[in-house]
Amino acid sequence: MNKSNWPILQSWLTISTLFGLVPVAQSAVIFDSGYVPFSATGTQFGRIARDGVASDWAETKMFPGVTGAPTQRGYESFSINAGPYSWLQIQLDDPNIALFVSAYLNSYTPVNTAPNYGLNVNYLGDPGNSELFDLPSFFQIRVAPNSRIVLPVNEINPGGGAGTIFSLLVEGFYGPDYSEVPPVPEPSSFVLISSAGAVILAWRSRRRGARK
Repeated sequence: MNKSNWPILQSWLTISTLFGLVPVAQSAVIFDSGYVPFSATGTQFGRIARDGVASDWAETKMFPGVTGAPTQRGYESFSINAGPYSWLQIQLDDPNIALFVSAYLNSYTPVNTAPNYGLNVNYLGDPGNSELFDLPSFFQIRVAPNSRIVLPVNEINPGGGAGTIFSLLVEGFYGPDYSEVPPVPEPSSFVLISSAGAVILAWRSRRRGARK
Protein backbone atom coordinates (compact mmCIF):
# COMPACT_ATOMS: atom_id res chain seq x y z
CA MET A 1 0.00 0.00 0.00
CA ASN A 2 1.17 3.54 -0.85
CA LYS A 3 2.02 5.14 2.49
CA SER A 4 0.78 8.52 1.23
CA ASN A 5 -2.76 7.10 1.22
CA TRP A 6 -2.57 5.93 4.85
CA PRO A 7 -3.91 9.20 6.42
CA ILE A 8 -6.96 9.05 4.14
CA LEU A 9 -7.57 5.39 5.05
CA GLN A 10 -7.26 6.23 8.74
CA SER A 11 -9.86 8.98 8.41
CA TRP A 12 -12.21 6.65 6.56
CA LEU A 13 -11.89 3.90 9.16
CA THR A 14 -12.48 6.37 11.99
CA ILE A 15 -15.67 7.76 10.45
CA SER A 16 -16.86 4.29 9.39
CA THR A 17 -16.43 2.98 12.95
CA LEU A 18 -18.26 5.96 14.45
CA PHE A 19 -21.23 5.40 12.15
CA GLY A 20 -21.22 1.62 12.55
CA LEU A 21 -20.10 0.72 9.04
CA VAL A 22 -17.15 -1.28 10.34
CA PRO A 23 -18.45 -3.69 13.04
CA VAL A 24 -16.36 -3.83 16.19
CA ALA A 25 -16.44 -7.23 17.92
CA GLN A 26 -17.61 -7.06 21.51
CA SER A 27 -17.68 -9.66 24.25
CA ALA A 28 -21.14 -11.13 24.75
CA VAL A 29 -20.40 -11.98 28.39
CA ILE A 30 -22.32 -9.52 30.59
CA PHE A 31 -21.75 -11.28 33.90
CA ASP A 32 -19.76 -14.30 35.08
CA SER A 33 -19.75 -15.12 38.78
CA GLY A 34 -17.20 -17.89 38.48
CA TYR A 35 -17.70 -20.79 40.91
CA VAL A 36 -18.76 -19.32 44.23
CA PRO A 37 -20.43 -20.64 47.42
CA PHE A 38 -24.11 -19.90 47.85
CA SER A 39 -24.68 -17.11 50.38
CA ALA A 40 -28.28 -16.06 51.00
CA THR A 41 -28.96 -12.33 50.86
CA GLY A 42 -32.70 -12.58 51.43
CA THR A 43 -35.68 -14.80 52.23
CA GLN A 44 -38.57 -15.82 50.00
CA PHE A 45 -41.71 -17.80 50.75
CA GLY A 46 -42.03 -20.88 48.59
CA ARG A 47 -40.43 -21.05 45.16
CA ILE A 48 -41.31 -20.95 41.48
CA ALA A 49 -42.83 -24.21 40.28
CA ARG A 50 -40.65 -26.17 37.87
CA ASP A 51 -42.91 -26.70 34.86
CA GLY A 52 -40.26 -28.13 32.54
CA VAL A 53 -40.55 -25.23 30.09
CA ALA A 54 -37.54 -22.96 29.64
CA SER A 55 -38.15 -19.35 28.69
CA ASP A 56 -36.85 -18.54 25.22
CA TRP A 57 -36.73 -15.70 22.71
CA ALA A 58 -39.57 -17.11 20.62
CA GLU A 59 -42.36 -16.13 23.02
CA THR A 60 -43.05 -14.77 26.49
CA LYS A 61 -43.42 -17.44 29.15
CA MET A 62 -46.31 -17.07 31.58
CA PHE A 63 -45.50 -17.16 35.28
CA PRO A 64 -45.65 -20.89 36.25
CA GLY A 65 -46.95 -20.42 39.79
CA VAL A 66 -45.56 -21.06 43.25
CA THR A 67 -44.99 -24.27 45.18
CA GLY A 68 -43.83 -25.05 48.73
CA ALA A 69 -45.23 -21.81 50.19
CA PRO A 70 -45.10 -20.31 52.70
CA THR A 71 -42.03 -22.25 53.87
CA GLN A 72 -39.04 -19.93 53.81
CA ARG A 73 -36.08 -20.41 51.49
CA GLY A 74 -32.92 -18.37 51.14
CA TYR A 75 -31.97 -16.63 47.93
CA GLU A 76 -28.89 -14.80 46.68
CA SER A 77 -29.62 -11.88 44.37
CA PHE A 78 -27.50 -10.61 41.46
CA SER A 79 -28.24 -7.33 39.68
CA ILE A 80 -26.87 -6.63 36.20
CA ASN A 81 -27.32 -4.12 33.38
CA ALA A 82 -28.13 -5.51 29.95
CA GLY A 83 -25.96 -2.87 28.28
CA PRO A 84 -26.58 -2.59 24.51
CA TYR A 85 -28.04 -6.10 24.29
CA SER A 86 -31.71 -7.08 24.03
CA TRP A 87 -31.32 -10.86 23.78
CA LEU A 88 -29.96 -12.40 26.97
CA GLN A 89 -29.10 -16.00 27.79
CA ILE A 90 -28.72 -17.03 31.44
CA GLN A 91 -26.99 -20.20 32.62
CA LEU A 92 -26.75 -21.72 36.08
CA ASP A 93 -24.25 -24.50 36.75
CA ASP A 94 -25.31 -26.16 40.00
CA PRO A 95 -23.69 -29.62 40.33
CA ASN A 96 -25.48 -30.35 43.62
CA ILE A 97 -28.88 -29.60 42.06
CA ALA A 98 -29.77 -27.54 45.10
CA LEU A 99 -30.54 -24.19 43.47
CA PHE A 100 -32.85 -22.53 40.95
CA VAL A 101 -32.51 -19.24 39.07
CA SER A 102 -35.07 -16.85 37.60
CA ALA A 103 -35.05 -13.34 36.10
CA TYR A 104 -36.87 -10.12 37.00
CA LEU A 105 -37.01 -6.62 35.57
CA ASN A 106 -35.72 -3.85 37.87
CA SER A 107 -36.43 -5.51 41.23
CA TYR A 108 -37.21 -8.73 43.10
CA THR A 109 -39.47 -8.31 46.14
CA PRO A 110 -40.82 -11.54 47.66
CA VAL A 111 -43.57 -11.10 50.26
CA ASN A 112 -45.46 -13.44 52.61
CA THR A 113 -48.79 -12.99 50.82
CA ALA A 114 -50.66 -15.68 48.85
CA PRO A 115 -51.10 -16.76 46.15
CA ASN A 116 -47.83 -15.84 44.43
CA TYR A 117 -45.86 -14.39 47.35
CA GLY A 118 -44.49 -11.61 45.16
CA LEU A 119 -42.59 -14.03 42.92
CA ASN A 120 -44.73 -13.07 39.93
CA VAL A 121 -44.03 -9.32 40.16
CA ASN A 122 -41.65 -8.15 37.39
CA TYR A 123 -41.12 -11.78 36.34
CA LEU A 124 -39.21 -12.29 33.05
CA GLY A 125 -38.47 -16.00 32.88
CA ASP A 126 -36.83 -19.14 34.26
CA PRO A 127 -35.26 -22.40 33.01
CA GLY A 128 -38.24 -24.60 33.89
CA ASN A 129 -35.98 -27.26 35.44
CA SER A 130 -32.99 -27.63 37.71
CA GLU A 131 -29.74 -28.98 36.30
CA LEU A 132 -30.30 -32.19 34.33
CA PHE A 133 -27.76 -34.89 33.33
CA ASP A 134 -24.88 -32.80 34.75
CA LEU A 135 -25.67 -30.02 32.27
CA PRO A 136 -26.24 -26.42 33.44
CA SER A 137 -29.80 -25.15 33.33
CA PHE A 138 -30.35 -22.18 31.04
CA PHE A 139 -33.05 -19.91 29.63
CA GLN A 140 -33.45 -16.84 27.45
CA ILE A 141 -35.19 -13.49 27.89
CA ARG A 142 -35.61 -10.41 25.72
CA VAL A 143 -35.45 -6.92 27.21
CA ALA A 144 -34.84 -3.32 26.16
CA PRO A 145 -31.16 -2.29 25.96
CA ASN A 146 -29.72 -1.03 29.26
CA SER A 147 -32.45 -2.73 31.29
CA ARG A 148 -31.69 -3.63 34.91
CA ILE A 149 -32.07 -7.37 35.43
CA VAL A 150 -32.27 -9.02 38.84
CA LEU A 151 -31.37 -12.72 39.08
CA PRO A 152 -32.33 -14.42 42.36
CA VAL A 153 -30.68 -17.81 42.86
CA ASN A 154 -32.84 -19.59 45.43
CA GLU A 155 -32.73 -22.82 47.40
CA ILE A 156 -34.95 -25.60 46.05
CA ASN A 157 -35.37 -27.06 49.53
CA PRO A 158 -35.26 -25.02 52.74
CA GLY A 159 -31.65 -24.85 53.93
CA GLY A 160 -30.51 -26.92 50.95
CA GLY A 161 -28.19 -24.24 49.60
CA ALA A 162 -25.73 -24.41 52.49
CA GLY A 163 -22.24 -25.23 51.21
CA THR A 164 -23.37 -25.39 47.59
CA ILE A 165 -20.98 -24.14 44.91
CA PHE A 166 -22.50 -22.70 41.74
CA SER A 167 -21.69 -20.57 38.71
CA LEU A 168 -23.97 -17.97 37.09
CA LEU A 169 -23.29 -16.78 33.54
CA VAL A 170 -25.18 -14.12 31.57
CA GLU A 171 -24.52 -13.54 27.86
CA GLY A 172 -25.93 -10.78 25.70
CA PHE A 173 -26.55 -10.76 21.94
CA TYR A 174 -27.70 -8.25 19.35
CA GLY A 175 -30.16 -10.69 17.80
CA PRO A 176 -31.72 -14.14 18.07
CA ASP A 177 -29.03 -15.44 15.71
CA TYR A 178 -26.52 -15.07 18.59
CA SER A 179 -24.79 -12.18 16.84
CA GLU A 180 -22.13 -10.45 18.93
CA VAL A 181 -21.75 -7.37 16.74
CA PRO A 182 -24.23 -4.58 15.94
CA PRO A 183 -26.44 -5.05 12.88
CA VAL A 184 -25.33 -3.56 9.54
CA PRO A 185 -26.56 0.05 9.25
CA GLU A 186 -29.43 1.01 6.95
CA PRO A 187 -28.61 2.28 3.41
CA SER A 188 -29.11 5.87 4.59
CA SER A 189 -26.09 5.41 6.85
CA PHE A 190 -23.94 4.44 3.87
CA VAL A 191 -25.02 7.61 2.05
CA LEU A 192 -24.11 9.69 5.10
CA ILE A 193 -20.71 8.01 5.42
CA SER A 194 -20.00 8.39 1.70
CA SER A 195 -20.81 12.08 1.92
CA ALA A 196 -18.52 12.49 4.92
CA GLY A 197 -15.73 10.69 3.09
CA ALA A 198 -16.20 12.92 0.04
CA VAL A 199 -15.96 16.03 2.21
CA ILE A 200 -12.68 14.83 3.75
CA LEU A 201 -11.18 13.96 0.36
CA ALA A 202 -12.26 17.32 -1.10
CA TRP A 203 -10.75 19.15 1.89
CA ARG A 204 -7.46 17.30 1.52
CA SER A 205 -7.36 17.99 -2.25
CA ARG A 206 -8.00 21.68 -1.61
CA ARG A 207 -5.14 21.82 0.91
CA ARG A 208 -2.76 20.12 -1.52
CA GLY A 209 -3.76 22.65 -4.21
CA ALA A 210 -3.11 25.56 -1.88
CA ARG A 211 0.44 24.33 -1.20
CA LYS A 212 1.48 24.25 -4.88
